[in-house]
Amino acid sequence: MKQIRSAARIARQIQQTEKKMDETILEANALVSALIEARFEGRFAAEVGHEALDDIVRGLKAMTDARGAIASGHGNLAKVAKDLAIEWRMDGPLDEKIREMPSFSAQEQDAA
Repeated sequence: MKQIRSAARIARQIQQTEKKMDETILEANALVSALIEARFEGRFAAEVGHEALDDIVRGLKAMTDARGAIASGHGNLAKVAKDLAIEWRMDGPLDEKIREMPSFSAQEQDAA
């Protein structure tokens, strides 16, 4: 029973961590957009603030790398649960997850 409680706690925590990672990436992305929009609005040359933009984009890349590591860890925890015969659902209770992004052809997009 302790394993099940621990597994449930870990599952909740990893889902929360993944959600927070996505939210943080969205915030950083909004910052990148704001910087570029401000440059346009101020009619500044592309060189103005480029080093700062480059730093922030590098930080955004680090965040996406960290997000990928957390997602990989989630998958590895699922393997641990299976090895320990702990029932789990990778998608959480009653959540339906799509494993791949849908792809659309140009014809399908034109028809829409």
